[in-house]
Amino acid sequence: MTHIDRRDFLKGCTVATLAAGASSHAHAWFAPPDHAPTAATNDTLVVVFLRGAMDGLSLLPPGAGSPYRTDYEAARSSTRIPTSGTGAALTLNGTSWALHPRASGLRTLFNQNHLAFIVAAGQSQPTPVIRSHFDAQANLEFGFGGGTGNNVGWLTRHLASGGLPAVVPLPATSLGNITASSLLGSSDAITMNSASDYRIDGFHWSWEEDDSANGLVGAVTRMHALWNSNATQLESAGMETMASLDLLRPINFGLYNASSNPGGYQPTGGANYELSYNSGFGDQLRNIAQLIKSNLGMRVATIDLGGWDTHVGQGNPANTYDYFGNQVESLSQGLSAFYTDLASASSGNLMARTSVIVVSEFGRRVQENADGGTDHGYGNVMIALGGAVNGGQVYGTFPGLATANLYQGTDVGVTTDYRRIVSEALIRRMGNPNIYYVFPGYSGYAPMGIFQGPDLPPTNYDALFANGFD
Repeated sequence: MTHIDRRDFLKGCTVATLAAGASSHAHAWFAPPDHAPTAATNDTLVVVFLRGAMDGLSLLPPGAGSPYRTDYEAARSSTRIPTSGTGAALTLNGTSWALHPRASGLRTLFNQNHLAFIVAAGQSQPTPVIRSHFDAQANLEFGFGGGTGNNVGWLTRHLASGGLPAVVPLPATSLGNITASSLLGSSDAITMNSASDYRIDGFHWSWEEDDSANGLVGAVTRMHALWNSNATQLESAGMETMASLDLLRPINFGLYNASSNPGGYQPTGGANYELSYNSGFGDQLRNIAQLIKSNLGMRVATIDLGGWDTHVGQGNPANTYDYFGNQVESLSQGLSAFYTDLASASSGNLMARTSVIVVSEFGRRVQENADGGTDHGYGNVMIALGGAVNGGQVYGTFPGLATANLYQGTDVGVTTDYRRIVSEALIRRMGNPNIYYVFPGYSGYAPMGIFQGPDLPPTNYDALFANGFD
C-alpha cells in the first residue's frame, strides 16, 4: 500500500494552509529508523540562506593592517568599505579582518566568542564555475557541492539518517513561501511563511472557534472515536493532523502587544526583532525562537534573507545611500536578537544546543563594475553562530586578492568546501555520523574546530546503501 503521510492527507483534503506536526500518538510516523545513530542529540540546526549571492568582501573586508588591503582598494572605490572616517569598518579583535560598520550585532557576538567567520568558503565545483543563481542554489541545497542532484535536499538526507532520539512533534520547519530545496523530499518538514499559518480554514465549520465540543478539541475527540487502532493509513494520517493542530493551537505566535495581543510571544533578554529594513526576516527568526522554546523537538529550521544580487547601486557606508548596508543591518540585528532571545530563555541557555549556519550560493567579483555594483563571483564568507561555536575567530585559508591569486583571474577562490563546515556541525552538534550519505560524493571529513562536541567516525558510504539508503 502506498505510504500516506500528514502532508499528503492535508493536500488531499484541499486545506487552505498547510498544517503539520505530530502528536504523541504518531509513533509509527516519527519513530527513529533502525539505522539511526545512537549519538543523535536534541540540538537544533538553523540554516540561513542569503539568496542572491552576498558580497563577502563588503561584509568582511580586509582591515587596515591586512596584507590584502592594497589589492582590495585597487579593485574597489564606489563599493569600498573605508577603514577610517565616515562609515569606517569595525575592527575584529585579534584579526586583520574588519566588518561592515552596520554589523555591530555580529561584532558583539564575535567578540563574545559566539560567532565565527569562514573565508574563501563555497562549493568546490568542476570547471566552469556555476554562476547561475538558480543552478548554484540548487546544487548547494541538494548537497552535491557543484555536481548534479536528485531533487532530494541534504537536510532531508540528514533527517532520514540522523535519527530522532524520541517521538518528535515537529522535526523540521522551512520558513518562507516555498519549501527550501535543502528540505525537498521530506515528509517531516512543514513550510510556512509565518508561524500563525498553523491553522486550517477550508471546512464548513469553525475549527478555531472555541475549545468546546463544536471546536477543534471536539473534532479531535470525534476523530479518535471514529478512527481506532485498526484505522487505515489515510484515517491515521487524518487523526495525526487533527492532533497536530490540537498540539500547536495553544501557542500564540503573535507578537506581544499589551492592548491587542497581550498573550502574544514576548522575547526574553530584551531581544528586539523589529528590524528597520526587513521585518519579515525578524518575524521569522522570532517564530523559530518560539518554536524552539516550545520544546516541540524541532531539529532543523531554514530561513531565507534575499536581496543580495547587487549588480547596480550596491552603495557604500561612507555615502548617504547604502543598500548593501541595509541588508547587513537586517542580518546583524536579526541574528543578534535571535541569540539574545534563546540564550536568556527561562528554561536555560537554549543557544547552547542551537547552531546557526549562514551561507550564500556564491560570492561576488573582486573588481567592482561600472554600475557601482559587483557581479557574480565564486568564493565567499560563511558564518557559524551558537553557544557551542568556537567563536571570535576567522577560519579558513584566504588565497589573496592579487590577480595571480584569484580564481580565473577574477574571483576569490574556494579553499573550504561548505560541506566541510556543515559536516562538522552534523557530527559534533547533531550526532549524525552519516555525512557521506547526507553529502554524496563528499569524503575525507576534516573538522576545522568551529563547533564543539565529540567527533564520530563517519559511517562508511557503501555500507549505507547496503542498509537500504537511497
